[in-house]
Amino acid sequence: MNKRFKKAVITELEALAFLAPFLIIFCVFFLWAVMKGVYISVHKWTILGKVSFVGASNYIRVLTSGAFYRYLWNSLYYVIISTPILIVVGLGLALVINAKIKGRTFYRVAYFMPYVLSVSVVSFIWLKLFDSNRGLLNVILLALGKKTPVNWLTDTHVVWWSIVLASVWWGVGFVMVLYLAGLQEIPESYYEAASIDGASDWQKFWYITLPCLKGVTKVQVFFQIIAGLKLFGQTQMMTGGGPGDTTKTMVMHIYNTGFKKDQFGEASAISILFCLFMLIFTILQNQKRREE
Repeated sequence: MNKRFKKAVITELEALAFLAPFLIIFCVFFLWAVMKGVYISVHKWTILGKVSFVGASNYIRVLTSGAFYRYLWNSLYYVIISTPILIVVGLGLALVINAKIKGRTFYRVAYFMPYVLSVSVVSFIWLKLFDSNRGLLNVILLALGKKTPVNWLTDTHVVWWSIVLASVWWGVGFVMVLYLAGLQEIPESYYEAASIDGASDWQKFWYITLPCLKGVTKVQVFFQIIAGLKLFGQTQMMTGGGPGDTTKTMVMHIYNTGFKKDQFGEASAISILFCLFMLIFTILQNQKRREE
């Protein structure tokens, strides 16, 4: 029993030794940052440092403010409209590239290329395309007969779709690559057997391709929801949260509260609450996956 215990301890220590590089980085740059954020959130804190302990006052102020729920809804709204588009377009591109077409390596690189760009570069490109006076999109629409230009970034009816369009162009390559990997894992014998039974292309897609990509789709949806909730760069650089506060997201609200209003305690409280919201979502999704 003593030898077994010693062996188990040695095994655990060896495992910790291998995990140590990651654990050190995790503790210093993530765990400590979260703990520091919690500490700041219960204080009145400015750019100069701690002023006074306020307990739960920052949390109460945030939860009783309509701004928190309004900007949370803006983030959720973006997720609701962007995630299905990214999934559908990414799957469509993966299906096209997975087909035996000429030059598919070129198309694979071309579709994935925008994903390697930074958010600032992507936002700058689409700012030029969305320009109300000389933007390429309006030039094309006016040439096709439209009487007036579209205010892509100042019209409340189209501004979210403009941001979604830019985000899909930027991120769809990542979705495509994951789906392409999933498609290449499907045995060709499945399709050969379906062809012998007289199945159409649509039936092969519906009864073979989609079910085999179920696991990949769950991962894709999870990634895109988390990424969507953290939306910041596109709205910050393209609209500044406008028109009004139509496109002001939760992360923008945290940034403005901390760095523009000099209320780091309240900004930390918002961050902790937003983190808890995403944590609850993650737990619920994992629970649902285990039940399936």
